[in-house]
Amino acid sequence: MRASVVSCVAMVLVVVGTAGLASQPVRVLGLTECIALALASDPGLRVSELESAAANARVRELRGQYVPSVSLQAGYSRLSEVTPGSLSIQTPLGPATAAFPASLLNSTVVRLSVQQPLFTGLRIASSIRQADAARASAGSDLQRSRSEVRYAVTDAYWQLEKSASMEESAAEVLAQAERKLADVRTLLDQGVATQNDVVQAAMRLEDARIDSQRAASAREMARLRLAQLIGAPLSEALNSTDEPAAAAPDPAPTFGHGLEDLVARALAARPELAGARSRIGAQDAAVDVARAGRFPTVFITGDYTFADPNPRVFPQSDQFTGTWSVGIMASFDIGRYPQVSAQEEQARSRAAQAREALRGQSDAVAAEVVRAAILLNATLASYESLRRETSQAEENARYMDDRFRLGAALESARLDGQSMLTRARLRERAGLIDCLIAKAGLDRAVGE
Repeated sequence: MRASVVSCVAMVLVVVGTAGLASQPVRVLGLTECIALALASDPGLRVSELESAAANARVRELRGQYVPSVSLQAGYSRLSEVTPGSLSIQTPLGPATAAFPASLLNSTVVRLSVQQPLFTGLRIASSIRQADAARASAGSDLQRSRSEVRYAVTDAYWQLEKSASMEESAAEVLAQAERKLADVRTLLDQGVATQNDVVQAAMRLEDARIDSQRAASAREMARLRLAQLIGAPLSEALNSTDEPAAAAPDPAPTFGHGLEDLVARALAARPELAGARSRIGAQDAAVDVARAGRFPTVFITGDYTFADPNPRVFPQSDQFTGTWSVGIMASFDIGRYPQVSAQEEQARSRAAQAREALRGQSDAVAAEVVRAAILLNATLASYESLRRETSQAEENARYMDDRFRLGAALESARLDGQSMLTRARLRERAGLIDCLIAKAGLDRAVGE
């Protein structure tokens, strides 16, 4: 939903134009700063942080079960008046009547109770172990979210740099096309060129204008995407400061021990796999929690009662009296045994599912590493071809400049050579940025 809103805003800004943005001060950001801003403002990352905090609190909650349960109760009641009764008894001396004292009308009780678990069938220990595994899983999910944010910002940042270069190059090509059209018209007036030459130059000028508009739209879309990721206003003018590296990254191994090492590093470092392993531990602990229902629960209990009158004291008197008790309590719900068996079977099934999910994720991660390595090498190979193309375009531009100075070539031919060189340099720069993006993708796949 949010992405669609951003796309709509982008289309509106592209249609309206960039005049408003041009009048604003440009905010220049580096890649490191953009990543820091994104990590601080991303809502999905904030959700993961809250989930991790909740998992930590859950562990503390369950560990509190080892602490004795202490409760304090106090109460007061007013009793209705009751006519004192009597009891006729037979004694060796003859019949006698025993009269009961009048009941006390005010009752005040203060009771302190303590209960400490002695044996729970490992339910408490297993539940704590389950919560610990869930906390580790939440931490891995948080680490994965941070990795995804870093990669998304890196990709958006270099896409903005790439689109800015394309826009700059397109503007240069447009200016060259305008100069060439003017040159052809001059040649037409001199009788050297034909009307068809003018039409062709005009067509090339329109193509250059279309390319310039497309480049401006692409840059605007890249700016909006980066602004969304770093939490900046969508109307804020942004620009990048980091230049692409002078040299392309090293190739990645695509077979043999080198590729196996990459896959092994990914299987050990990827946070989603660590989270999956933690979820397996949580499900194993859930099996133990369910199994604990097969055993009785034993507690040691104690209480101290301070009451006026104290019901445990006879005869009752209108004064506060303290009494205490200590005991052991055991409970075992035999009727729940079938339910406990079913719960244990469910927990075992979920543990098996978690193991299968880990195996599937491991296969997916291995395939992702291989694809990322292949993509990086393909991008590097394309970049090398683009570098050779730029060298050839430079040689061609020098040749056309020399011919123009000697009067053996027209100004339009020299402009064509310059346009070819501009496009070649643009493609080389874009190819280098693609290499950086592909290297970032491989680093993400490996878990770095």
